Amino acid sequence: MTALGSIPNSSAQTSNTGLEDIEYKTKEEHATLGRDDFMKLFVTQLQYQDPMNPMESAEMASQVAQFNMVDLMYKNNAALESMTNAQNMAASVTAISLLGHRVEYEGSKIFVSDKGVEPFSIFNDQDVQAVDVKASIYSPAGNLVKELNIGPLEPGQEVSLEWDGTDTNGDKAHEGAYTVSISAEDASGQEVELTTKTMGMVSGIENGKDGFPKITIKGDKAIDFKDITKVES
Repeated sequence: MTALGSIPNSSAQTSNTGLEDIEYKTKEEHATLGRDDFMKLFVTQLQYQDPMNPMESAEMASQVAQFNMVDLMYKNNAALESMTNAQNMAASVTAISLLGHRVEYEGSKIFVSDKGVEPFSIFNDQDVQAVDVKASIYSPAGNLVKELNIGPLEPGQEVSLEWDGTDTNGDKAHEGAYTVSISAEDASGQEVELTTKTMGMVSGIENGKDGFPKITIKGDKAIDFKDITKVES
């Protein structure tokens, strides 16, 4: 004879958890309790509770509140995912419009074309003065082309690199992507790391791993869309 309130063996064999009809796409989903899992467990608990010792109203209210919280979290996650997808799509549309345009971004390349030298700037984003700033320009092959004395840079100060596109002999540099190396020290002789900004032509767009587009710069590395600081009209 089965005790009052206990689960018969036949029921226990056919529905131990009440989760048999939930389908999982991956092992990771099976290892994590979701909204449907929570609801199945809650309903099964009510179905097999001891009639002589039913669940207290406060305990039931607590579990219902937990279920509502889980449901709200799922809805919030869905809303955030939808918002992120919309932002990524808007960023991709904007990125496509940049094809063929010159943009400013943090980088160490300075470009020489038939029109001359592209803008390049040096920014002191540190809280100390850089008293001895120098710029060394290297050819695409890695050979030193020219060295320039920039002078002191105050905290927050930004200056343009004044290079006329010639080497140390006064000969005109060939077209291409040159590399600028900046060295700087403070008053005590300690190295100061400065930020350099350059202008480059957008030649391609691709999707990044985070869903945001990556911008391919002609002659330079691909950069993140959010790293662009200015677009030339």
